[in-house]
Amino acid sequence: MNTKSLIISQDLCGVGQVSMGVALPLAAGLGLTPYVLPTALLSSHTGGLGANTYLDLSSEMPGILTHWQQLQLQPDGIYLGYLGQNAALQWQRWLPKFSAPLVLIDPVMADDGKLYKGFDAAYVEVLQQLAYRATVLTPNVTEAQLLLDEPLVALTEPSAVMALAKRLHAQFHNAVLITGVPFHKQIAVVGVDASGATLALAQPKEPGHYFGTGDLFAAALATGLVKGQRLRQAAATAMVAARLAIKATLTADADPKYGLNLAGVIPALSKQLP
Repeated sequence: MNTKSLIISQDLCGVGQVSMGVALPLAAGLGLTPYVLPTALLSSHTGGLGANTYLDLSSEMPGILTHWQQLQLQPDGIYLGYLGQNAALQWQRWLPKFSAPLVLIDPVMADDGKLYKGFDAAYVEVLQQLAYRATVLTPNVTEAQLLLDEPLVALTEPSAVMALAKRLHAQFHNAVLITGVPFHKQIAVVGVDASGATLALAQPKEPGHYFGTGDLFAAALATGLVKGQRLRQAAATAMVAARLAIKATLTADADPKYGLNLAGVIPALSKQLP
């Protein structure tokens, strides 16, 4: 049987177990062939580690993607994470040239009711256009509202988040998982599959904030889907990955600013995946 393949395109941080630093070892360790396309090179991630450097790699993307077309790559999935304005524009042009059965887009641009630094309304518009090409979307609540041009308000009731997921599904005609939904002392994922069937999964919320958790969830979800899991199964697997990584970080007494400890994640997920 041929190994399944996954294009991973997002930023690469020299310091901090986030973004590509999470997705690449996870996908490769779980048996996929990763095709890696970094969108930017950062000295560290942007959360609490000081004034990082940032090198935009988007000018290299057309040459790389042209070469990949010449190689006649036929990836089983495409996973787009944190892109940046120029890289998002490149993928807007190039994504239609690939015919992968899975296109998972994690529209990383905002949280807690506001856009991340460096993003604006123009960036939201580009991600809205990309969202129509996705088969699976994994926004948080704020990103979901931005994709729909809705007011940025806190949603505390699961029913309201589910209604938001249904509106996203109706707008973009794809599966939707809204991530990081707080529910009492739990953290939940709420959404709908491609057919419109609803799903909601929750697990206990660990204390503190852990950079890279969303990246790990999306990468594990993409990996599970490429390997044949249904959306609910893959979401459950991804939640296990996040919980194990957070617990390993806590056990190691590691500074969470440097991202997640992946010890034990890959062996545990290997037992759950086809």
